[in-house]
Amino acid sequence: MTLLIMRNPYSFSLEASTLIADHEAGLNISKQPRTTKLTKQQKDQYSLAQRDPAAFFEEIKKRLLAYQAENSSVAKLRGLSQSFNVQNKVSFIDHRTVDDDSLAVLDSQIAKTIDDADNYLFEIPSTKNTQRYRSSSIIKHQENKDFSILRNSFTRSDSGVGTDTSEKNYEIFRHQNGQRLTSIDVIWYPSLDSHNALLSTIPRIQDHMTFKEFRQLFKKQPIYRYFFKTTCTPDINKEQSLIQSLNSILPSFKSFFYILDTEQISTLVQGLYNFDQSLQKWIECPHISLTSDDSKIPSTNETCLPERCHFVTWNILFDYYQPTLIYTSQRYRSILDTLKSLLPDIICLQEVTVNFLNLLLNEIWLKENNYYIIIMKNVINSNQDKSYGQLMIMKNFRPRSFSICPLNLSDEDRTTVTRQKITKELIIARFGLNSKITIDLVNLHLHSDLSRNSSEKRCQTLENIFKKMKTNNYMLIGDFNFGDNHIKEQNILATYENEVHDLWKDSYRLDENPGFTFDPSNNLCARITSQSQINRRLDRYLIHTLDNISYSIEYLSMIGIETIPIDPLNIDNNQRINQSDHYALQLIINFRTRSISHRSALVILPTINTWPLINSYREQYDPSFNRWPPHFNLLCPFFDLTDCQDDQEDILLPLRLLLCQIESFSIEINEIDSFIENNISFMKLNQQSTKYVKQLHEQLKQLFPQCSKNNRNGYNPHMTIAQFENEQKLNQAKSSLSLNESFKFPVEYIYILQRPHDNDTTPFHIVYQLPLGSVLQPINSKQLNCVDRKLQEFFQIMNLYETNESYKRKQEKFEKLSSCFKQMFNKDTLNCFTHSFLPYGSFRIGINGQDLDTIFLLNELKSTNNETTFDETLHQLKHNSTAFNNHIVNLLETQIQGNLKDEIIYYRNIQALFPIISILFNDQTKVKIFVQVKTNKEQYAQDNSKLHLNFHEPVIRVHETEYLLIHVRSPPIFQHLLTFIRTWAQHVGLYGRAYGYLSGYSWSILCAHICHTFLSSIKSLSSIENFSIDEFFSLVQQFFLTFAQFNWSSQAFRLYPKSYKQMTLSEKSSVHNRGSMRIISPSSPYNNTGRSTINSTRDLIIQGFQRVLQLLDTINTITCEDKSNALKQILELNNDFPNEKIKSLVQLTLSSENNYELDEWIGWMKSRLAHFINDCEEECHLIIQTQNSIEYRSNNTEAFYSIAFQLDPQTLIQHRNFSYWLNQFLDQFNLYPNRKESMKISYKIISIHDWKLERMQPKPQRIRKK
Repeated sequence: MTLLIMRNPYSFSLEASTLIADHEAGLNISKQPRTTKLTKQQKDQYSLAQRDPAAFFEEIKKRLLAYQAENSSVAKLRGLSQSFNVQNKVSFIDHRTVDDDSLAVLDSQIAKTIDDADNYLFEIPSTKNTQRYRSSSIIKHQENKDFSILRNSFTRSDSGVGTDTSEKNYEIFRHQNGQRLTSIDVIWYPSLDSHNALLSTIPRIQDHMTFKEFRQLFKKQPIYRYFFKTTCTPDINKEQSLIQSLNSILPSFKSFFYILDTEQISTLVQGLYNFDQSLQKWIECPHISLTSDDSKIPSTNETCLPERCHFVTWNILFDYYQPTLIYTSQRYRSILDTLKSLLPDIICLQEVTVNFLNLLLNEIWLKENNYYIIIMKNVINSNQDKSYGQLMIMKNFRPRSFSICPLNLSDEDRTTVTRQKITKELIIARFGLNSKITIDLVNLHLHSDLSRNSSEKRCQTLENIFKKMKTNNYMLIGDFNFGDNHIKEQNILATYENEVHDLWKDSYRLDENPGFTFDPSNNLCARITSQSQINRRLDRYLIHTLDNISYSIEYLSMIGIETIPIDPLNIDNNQRINQSDHYALQLIINFRTRSISHRSALVILPTINTWPLINSYREQYDPSFNRWPPHFNLLCPFFDLTDCQDDQEDILLPLRLLLCQIESFSIEINEIDSFIENNISFMKLNQQSTKYVKQLHEQLKQLFPQCSKNNRNGYNPHMTIAQFENEQKLNQAKSSLSLNESFKFPVEYIYILQRPHDNDTTPFHIVYQLPLGSVLQPINSKQLNCVDRKLQEFFQIMNLYETNESYKRKQEKFEKLSSCFKQMFNKDTLNCFTHSFLPYGSFRIGINGQDLDTIFLLNELKSTNNETTFDETLHQLKHNSTAFNNHIVNLLETQIQGNLKDEIIYYRNIQALFPIISILFNDQTKVKIFVQVKTNKEQYAQDNSKLHLNFHEPVIRVHETEYLLIHVRSPPIFQHLLTFIRTWAQHVGLYGRAYGYLSGYSWSILCAHICHTFLSSIKSLSSIENFSIDEFFSLVQQFFLTFAQFNWSSQAFRLYPKSYKQMTLSEKSSVHNRGSMRIISPSSPYNNTGRSTINSTRDLIIQGFQRVLQLLDTINTITCEDKSNALKQILELNNDFPNEKIKSLVQLTLSSENNYELDEWIGWMKSRLAHFINDCEEECHLIIQTQNSIEYRSNNTEAFYSIAFQLDPQTLIQHRNFSYWLNQFLDQFNLYPNRKESMKISYKIISIHDWKLERMQPKPQRIRKK
């Protein structure tokens, strides 16, 4: 039935009077009412509307009829008026003259009868009774041929005191042929319970409410109802014409009318619907089931998801649960308004009933934006069955196929208010991502804890989905009805966590943002519906490991968090409600299909010194000589990489984490052989080399199974050197295809080669050079496949390479410690835990550094029944993290002391964010071991010993390094640039996080960006080996130019823009994110690696960049010699501490009995220093320059450190805030738990003149930078 709703006179009388005045003035009527000053006639009309609404509407009616006769925009309506024979008979009901109970009976009976009877004539009982009645919850209904009788029991209420009961019979409707009722101003939805009869009150709140709420709302300002009696034949075509005609004049009368089509609801069946603009009707669309979908048929544009896809999932809370408490009409209207404001591409709704569906299908935004809707039968039948279901709504595209599948379990959930068991179902809809690749979206609503055996049902459903989904690409969306503390369900997810990723956990740390979508502590609806009152993350997006596609999360957050007013006319009364008991989850995700082609390959390249021999054959017999370098294919075809973040995170990072577990090896070529079947000759590996390469290929195939689907004949590693048209030509050339002697070469890298799609003649070039092994080969003058000889000579002259002896000492210590730990932590002693001992920092990336930095990782495995005694001990301790960490540290210390005691000068345990073991060996090699323990607090865990399978759970410091190595494209060039920049920063006093400058990792991030952005295309392996001083100088110049111009004061620098999330104010103030230079780690949780910087040190670093550019402007940089000289002068720039603006210094003196205690004492000072200099700037508003080195005197038992200020000594001493924070800093030394009596500290504030004078005095001193 089509119903025309007219606004309340109080709400639109001003608009109507404006309309009339505009019409009489011959003006065009705009879509929105005017807000200009009223004319006298408009004021008269407004006054009439307030004084006599009935007379006002009669006047409006006349005006509109006149407008209809004159204006062509309503010509169709004029014609329809003849067909429908609109009579000018209006019955007016004044709410003030009809008692509430009679009106309630009228409302209910209209709602019940309006869809059953064709023609009506109604009578209204007249009464002067002004007392209010409240309808009981039980309404008995009887039907008669001639009329309908509603028998209702009423309880009289006099100001809430006393009750009495009486029964009244009201004869409301009599059938008379040829008459039909159309309601204006108020629309009822079918319900026998007058408390729950839904009414649409467009003028006041644009919402739907129960009749009880309706009475309260209009107590002070009554609503007026009009019923037009029209003679017509019930013809659906004519009703559709009426809708179209009314819509045609809506632009003019939008403020007065609201059209609602309710007739279709009763005819809906389960299926896919779209609004037909020509018919002005929701029509069912043809579709096929998933089982009938032929994957070979390509997807069309109208069945493909957009590349940037906007999702919303929302459990909207069904309307018959605690109806008097949840204010469904207000909530539903607000939910629809929220969806209208967002217009998502995909909307997944749960707990939907037909009442919400009625409202939804009449939303103009839904019709105008070409939405498709998949409707479940549980939604359509919700009033009869007391059920609810899901909807999946799609904007501008439809599924290529879908199925609505039962969960195969009966459910009671909240519907236990009835005795009927409702079968839960899920919607599975298949969409294209491109013409060949599809993804299935699943809108599900798992069983709640109110259902019997709910946990078992949820686990069974998850297992069924994960095992039976017949596609590699799918998303599970909706209300999972379990939180992160539900052990059984979490164990299921943990089992599949390598394939199925929880997008919230990928985006946030649960300890920082738990993502409670069901939040009784703050959500008023959840407080009503929850029995346990426990906050939980019930709603999720899970995505299965994708085949040939990648994704990145642009935005993921909860919406629908704010409350809405219960009484819109009195928003100050603090009566509010949430939109649902669940918050919605809004997701914006970017899909990118990734092709695999023969224009991309993962290969081994022989070292360039072997190329002359190999090419002597290839140049003569191989037609692909100019397109391919000499190579062994590992995976071909391979992914087409497009230099994006997704490639790095989904392909390159897992690849590098696999390669870091495979040590470099050698390949030996001992003969030339042929494949007779395809007339190819190749260089053959010896047996041992073949074994190594096959093992590598097998691991790569497991990592990227998509790239080996067509390899039916098995893998036979070889290097092609000749291709012939036929066997005869092959035989003719065989005599010249022989190898006089074998040769071998090291395999330290593998390479990704690519060539453009639009040019078959362009040779393959190197896209990425990826190292084998956890530790990169250190750069030195003898390194192969490295850089040009002249550049190596420059580094050697400037003493930039680490000596071979120094590197071997570190390597030896790492191997000894690794062996030491394996004695205790191994498969014989532990079944429930595994350990890893990994290098990181400068040693891992093969550059010269002072210390050997390592991490010891103990990780709990999934539960097992084969506990050892050692396992039992660790399990007993694991719930006390402090005791557990201390126990592991003590065990490590015991092992170190027992095995390496004679080689160690001292051993120290440092308490920090993670425990740190610091060791100084006899040969002055210093080793730091960060101890990290990962336990399974929820009875499930993963094995991080295979890092490439778990890169979503990064190992602190290790993954940070690997992100850089996959970004730089050529590690040897990166190693050289980073070595140069680090050396410059150390020389000029801008290095060291403890002193407020940038750490080595921050400098590494900046260098990685320069290599990735400005490194020229690597045409071949010779491009790396011949990387010249000219090219290196260009990179150095770009480094200083880029970062001198970067807006450090307002921008954050990051390698991966999509991964970085804008931080909240609380996050920015945390220790991990504060800092004046924001250089964001590329690894989750994306902390600021420059967090130690303050404004003063930031400005000094920028000035350092600018200082280099000023130097380069003053010298020649034309020839290779000029550039070599310029690079030398950059490294020779002096440390200008203290600079010319400094007037005073605070000089700290630390002393102890021996240099080992002194180093420990200095370490404590460094750990407190960052807070002090930050306080000096933030609290005292001082400009600071810090020294980035410690000066040692008196045989290394006394050390000096200075902090410089731009105030003179007297002013600084009198600065009250400074004195306070200085004393706070000095007090920290008394808190050092391991302080000994010999550890002393003193300070003095001296002028710059006195400080320089002291340094001129002849004293033995040594500066050691740390």
